[in-house]
Amino acid sequence: MCLFFRAGRRKSMASFLGLAGCACLCTMFVPENTGSLLSVTSLALLGKLMVSAAFNIAYVYTSELYPTVIRNAGLGVCSMACRVGGILAPFVPSMRALHTSMPFTVFCLSGFSAGCLSLLLPETLNRPAVDTLEELSNDTHCRVLESKALLYEDDKLKSNHK
Repeated sequence: MCLFFRAGRRKSMASFLGLAGCACLCTMFVPENTGSLLSVTSLALLGKLMVSAAFNIAYVYTSELYPTVIRNAGLGVCSMACRVGGILAPFVPSMRALHTSMPFTVFCLSGFSAGCLSLLLPETLNRPAVDTLEELSNDTHCRVLESKALLYEDDKLKSNHK
């Protein structure tokens, strides 16, 4: 919880998703019938715990990302996308017919890719909520890669004016 308030929503969500991916990755290297504390079941439950934490952060973070005028619609679309993923998730264990570690591979790649993609979103910690779509296009609410591209374009324009 301290990570959520100090590091911000973006980094917290990416961390939890990355840890979920790591837990699913580790399940592929642990023998199934070990009986010790570090078992496939405990690692799978740790991954589920991390995904649940990221899911809770996603609800708060999603409502902060959208401007007030479209917040309800944006949150509804994101919630629907989460529910579609929840509908498809029970079919992943049937991939065990292909290989015994295939379900954990799918969940591992999902966690890592979602964690990396969430780092591209803007940070909302200690920033005022956006009210209109015009405010959203401000430099303070731009994405990480977008600001670097704009800086590159500004340098390019300055060199053309000389």
